Amino acid sequence: MPRFLFRQGVDICIKNNDIIIRTPYATRSDPNRQLLRISDAEEPIKKLVKKLSQEGIESNQYRDIPKEIGSTSPNFKLWRQLKDFYRKGLLIHEISGCNGIAIRLLPINPGIKQQLCPSDNKEIKLSTFTSIQPCLEGLDITSPLTSTTLRLQDHRLYPLIQRLVAPCTLESIRLLLPEDLCSQSQDIISLFLSSGMAGICNSEQNAEIDQDAIKAGWNKQDLSFHSHTRRHIIDHYQEELLPREINEASPKARNQRIILSTVSLPKPSIDNQDINFYQVLKKRKSIRTYKTSPISIKALGSLLWHSMHTREEIICDPALTRSYEGLLRPVASAGGLHSIELYLCIKQCIGVSPGFYHYDSFDHSLGRMSDLNKSCQNMLEMAVNTTCRAPQAASISPGQGQQPDVLIVMATRYERNSSLHSETGLAYALILKDTGAIYQQLYLVATALGLAPCGLSFGSSELFEKASGISRQIECSVGEFMVGNPGQ
Repeated sequence: MPRFLFRQGVDICIKNNDIIIRTPYATRSDPNRQLLRISDAEEPIKKLVKKLSQEGIESNQYRDIPKEIGSTSPNFKLWRQLKDFYRKGLLIHEISGCNGIAIRLLPINPGIKQQLCPSDNKEIKLSTFTSIQPCLEGLDITSPLTSTTLRLQDHRLYPLIQRLVAPCTLESIRLLLPEDLCSQSQDIISLFLSSGMAGICNSEQNAEIDQDAIKAGWNKQDLSFHSHTRRHIIDHYQEELLPREINEASPKARNQRIILSTVSLPKPSIDNQDINFYQVLKKRKSIRTYKTSPISIKALGSLLWHSMHTREEIICDPALTRSYEGLLRPVASAGGLHSIELYLCIKQCIGVSPGFYHYDSFDHSLGRMSDLNKSCQNMLEMAVNTTCRAPQAASISPGQGQQPDVLIVMATRYERNSSLHSETGLAYALILKDTGAIYQQLYLVATALGLAPCGLSFGSSELFEKASGISRQIECSVGEFMVGNPGQ
């Protein structure tokens, strides 16, 4: 039997003739849960709300009321209120069989539209962008294109997922259903369509719900990441269910590493600069050819100082319980976290021996971590192969590019961001924004210093882990940047 009931996290308060509903939802701009008020509610509405809070109501009993009698029906107001609750994402829609609950449509946020089972000549298909996650009750199907979760709780429905990967008729779906659920085949198909996990096929044999995303060229991973980090509505009830460590201290701004030796870098002088900021902007470009004579320690020190040195250690949000150590650097970082560190594969540099180094932004020095080992050589070679896909000069073709004097690897201590953004889900998105800011800072400073800068679009977390000896789950590479002396 299909039925509606309020989802968990919905709080109901009935005072006299007013019904106040506290939703599980809030927005990023307003962390307070949203409230709905039904003023001067009549007794049938009160009974409807109480039933939805307890055992639920059969969803089909109101389906045909508007068609048969229209607004003259005494139940019309109930149907309209039920529809409003559904649209606001407050109702679970579930179907039960002989094994109990078989399938549930769980709202994630408002905006759900109920879609009835189409005619027999239609084919439907699972959305290309769905993801399947096991849970204690069964399998959760989600999609970045919709604001719901479809939960299959009866394992006998699992074959439906495999069948719906390809277009299939309604009759073929009915044949897959267990005998006790066959009579509810239209309701089950309706749940798949209403959830947005499946759609009616178009002439290109794609689910219609996928058409815009496919046309735009989205892949599932990018669209999922985008939707997760740009969502406006937050489900506070789900956030409250997440496990949290008690009295967890925020990670320190400074982090210890195994350093073999230290190379002090000269602090730069900004005297006698003959290029202004707007000239730097005009001249900024990627340069992929280098002189035979390598970059000097003075130039490298100036690049790192003006890009990433730590000006000051601060306490952020000191009046709040979430206070944490922050940093001030020449480049921007969300919340002053500055979780990104710079590591350098130095192939050649006047004043510094070849090797793999960490830049200490506090002391403005290089900490030697290893020789220029095989992993470093592979990173340098990968940098060449990556950048030569878009050569700067006609004389450069893929496989013929020069290795840079220095390859700068940006690596993030993810814990720094996750400790502050575990509830918002923005940790990695903000890390990537910080990475982009560092790219531009390195470009502008290198241009002002007369160096050859080039940001890379790809790098290897595996190679960085081997070169640094640091687990990629603790500190992972998120960006690479080449620098050297510009060739003619």
